[in-house]
Amino acid sequence: LLRCSSFKAVVSTQSTGDVAQLQLNIYSSLEQMTNDAAAQAALPELNRLVDISTLYSDYAERFGLAECQLAIVHCAGHHDPLLVQNLWRELLTQEINSSNHLPQTSVMSSLRNKILLLGNIYQAAEKFFPTQYIVQQLEVISCRGGWDQNWVVDTMLQIPTSHAHLHATYTSLLQMKLPCWEQLGAPYHLHIVISLLLTSYVSHLNNVPLLERKPILSEIQDVIDAHVVDLQASVSAGSDVTSALSRFKALQASFNKY
Repeated sequence: LLRCSSFKAVVSTQSTGDVAQLQLNIYSSLEQMTNDAAAQAALPELNRLVDISTLYSDYAERFGLAECQLAIVHCAGHHDPLLVQNLWRELLTQEINSSNHLPQTSVMSSLRNKILLLGNIYQAAEKFFPTQYIVQQLEVISCRGGWDQNWVVDTMLQIPTSHAHLHATYTSLLQMKLPCWEQLGAPYHLHIVISLLLTSYVSHLNNVPLLERKPILSEIQDVIDAHVVDLQASVSAGSDVTSALSRFKALQASFNKY
């Protein structure tokens, strides 16, 4: 699935305990692949401890175990942004595929639980938890599936990711003007999500002391005003523009109480 030619150079310092745990995780994953004869044949080979590089190339990579690959890369401290992005894309796809026979609510719940689990493990190191890339992938999945527009934001906040970091992430995604939103028939999807995020952010600030709250609120108000101007200048008058605009105007009105 993925090749990492320089991987062997950075794996010599890992403890036996770490490698043993990774090997156990791979063994468990292969054990569940009951319809794959090659995977079942590989199980006896894992009854003895193997080195981390072999775990990666001969088992995790060979059998497409993206989550195990990410765990090995993290354990080795190997910095390869493109590899990590590819692994995240693959493991999200695998998680969706493993539950797509279930009702939509179960698919959403399964994916959320996976994100929360991995977020708690990797979030402290952005190079293994590329927030912007993960949010982008999740928003595409959510938009394509017609999920609740707040689903990704709620999931990321539960990890927890801060409102400020999430807002910076979504602002960056919006500025990228990716064609995927047009292709999904939802060109203003991110505007709507940002309005929901800012609504949550403003509510969250009620628990922040007034002197700290005011400059943040002032900054948010400027952001909201900019979104309103941007949406009002849009050549489209579709329901998505109307929805996004109404949400931002409601936020504008809410600032009267501050």
